[in-house]
Amino acid sequence: MDYNIFLLSVQDKVDKEDLSTLKIKFNNLQNKEKVLSDLILLPLQDPIKPLIASIICGTFLLWWLAIDRFMIKDYALGALRAILSILSCALFLIWLDISIDYDDDIIVSLLVIAVAFLLFSIVWWVVDLFLVYKKIKKQNYIKIIKVI
Repeated sequence: MDYNIFLLSVQDKVDKEDLSTLKIKFNNLQNKEKVLSDLILLPLQDPIKPLIASIICGTFLLWWLAIDRFMIKDYALGALRAILSILSCALFLIWLDISIDYDDDIIVSLLVIAVAFLLFSIVWWVVDLFLVYKKIKKQNYIKIIKVI
């Protein structure tokens, strides 16, 4: 197999700039056949799958699941995003419960905090759509470079 065929097969899994760097590195290799046989077996992630999963979850108002972060094994940020999203929902439910019994200052401040957390988690979800896509491409590039 020619390395150009391999580069064609991974062009959607790495950035275009990284693809040109890979071409240069391939041209400078001494043992191209050995490296190419190792690269064919390399498990690379498809950056579209977490993107589609996150969009589908967001469509059903489940952006708080942070499924895209968990799919790329970024457990810390995924858990943090899920916790902040659940916290905003919990604060909103608490606001609904106490809005009958307490004065206006507490109710308004709790509502503002709940809405702020909710907006922050939604914005984080939208930003993660782009960040996760780029991170997967960078992870794939790093995997290929390690083999080379």
